[in-house]
Amino acid sequence: MSEINHQAVHEISVERKKLKRELTVLPLFGLIYFTVCGGSFGSEAMVGWSGPGMGLLLLIITPLIFSIPNMLMVREMSSMMPAEGGYYHWVKQAFGPFFGFITGWMNIVVSWVDVAIYPVLAAYYLGYFIPVVRNGMMVGDTFISSNIISWVVALVLIWLIAGLQIRGARLAGLTTNWLGVLMLLPLLIMSIFGFINWAQSGETIAIPLLPDGETFVGAFSVGLFVAMWNFMGWELPTSAGDEIVNPKRTYPIAMALTLVAAIATYSIPMVSGLFGGAGADGMYQLWGIEEYATDEGIGPVLADYGVSEEQIASWGVDPTAAIGWEYPEIAHMIGTKFSGEDGALAAFLGTIVTISAMFSMIGLFIGNSLGASRVPFAMAADGMMPRWFVRVHPKFGTPWVSILVASLVFSVLSLSTFAFLVVVDVFLNVVALMLQFLSLWKLRFSHPHVPRQRVPGGWFGLVLVTLLPFSIIILAIVSQVLEEGFSSIWLALLAIVVGVVVYLLNRKYVKPGVPDVNPWEPGSAD
Repeated sequence: MSEINHQAVHEISVERKKLKRELTVLPLFGLIYFTVCGGSFGSEAMVGWSGPGMGLLLLIITPLIFSIPNMLMVREMSSMMPAEGGYYHWVKQAFGPFFGFITGWMNIVVSWVDVAIYPVLAAYYLGYFIPVVRNGMMVGDTFISSNIISWVVALVLIWLIAGLQIRGARLAGLTTNWLGVLMLLPLLIMSIFGFINWAQSGETIAIPLLPDGETFVGAFSVGLFVAMWNFMGWELPTSAGDEIVNPKRTYPIAMALTLVAAIATYSIPMVSGLFGGAGADGMYQLWGIEEYATDEGIGPVLADYGVSEEQIASWGVDPTAAIGWEYPEIAHMIGTKFSGEDGALAAFLGTIVTISAMFSMIGLFIGNSLGASRVPFAMAADGMMPRWFVRVHPKFGTPWVSILVASLVFSVLSLSTFAFLVVVDVFLNVVALMLQFLSLWKLRFSHPHVPRQRVPGGWFGLVLVTLLPFSIIILAIVSQVLEEGFSSIWLALLAIVVGVVVYLLNRKYVKPGVPDVNPWEPGSAD
């Protein structure tokens, strides 16, 4: 064992004590909500790719067999180790520093990838009323592509949020509370008009379980990955454990509020859209779809589902468009059904829901960038990342260097595409989740007397809470490999290999002389 580096120990201890414990239930609820859910946007693909019946079914099944078990696991683990770094320490205490580091590394990558997704979606929604964002523009004799314009939008958003994060976790959380109100109001207005349309029609609109020509396994596989992505991330804000007031009580309450809010956020707009003007006559097949290849348009996608050119024309849809309907277009259709094609309501609903999407993207940036900065900070305090990651702002009490580094990574990754990133995101997250559930079992045996909020139901409850998410995780991975092959996850596996290399380098050159953090009590160090 190497000699203790007392200067490093003192420096780390001083920096850790600067963290401010100021996250109460309301701001923490906002952060968890925008980490797990963040609005209805992105859930449209469950309808378009998997069918409306399957999409609605997944909204019921996924919370029961995936979210609630995750919440119970997180509650027990965070009640034992409510320290900065969260899940990194859970797995480390169960299986040692290597697996702890790899778990933290995978969730760092997940956080990077998550935040890189939102500028892409933001560009889609902004393009609803600013077409140059989707189509590019000419400046003199030079054509500026839509990718460059989207990237500029992303950079502005990333660095504004970096400044907000540096000013404090509580301020960031309270900002998400206000963003949530501003985001949900347009969706609520849209949903009200959708339900009015449904009531006035006097019809019971039949919606199929699957798209035409799609198998149950194929539809379930695609929809499951989207549904899991829309209901995952419960453990990520635990990485700010030393910044949460009374974490053993506050975190479970905030998670429960988030679950109720997330189910309502996804299901109410989806039902109102399907039955209120954007689901009849097969139009549900437009929801959330994307072209197979660049410049190919969505026509071939619809053709694969048996939609004729005449039917596409009757919907008023351009088959050369790169994407189908997102919620702004769905809101427009609800308004059209209510007041007619020339009515002002359609444009009004489409516009306010687009604004809602902008607020959603901002909130998602804030929520997901939290974990991307706190885990490197916790690793640095543990001697497993360069020591400058542990720098805490003397006034605001936040890991400002880690926040800036994460923002630089976000700036690069914001050029990626939505569909590809979803697969990488979900795969890395579920592997990390499997390690966390295994840690739950390991610590039951290795540390049986440590006080914790146990999963209810005794050992039967623990088995059930573990088997349900494990089953859905394994089924999702196997189904994805069968449908698309290993090409869909090779980059995720490469990210894990890179993590192994980073671990070995840090273990050799950074760790010597730095003792392990004691995670069993918040804010304490050996």
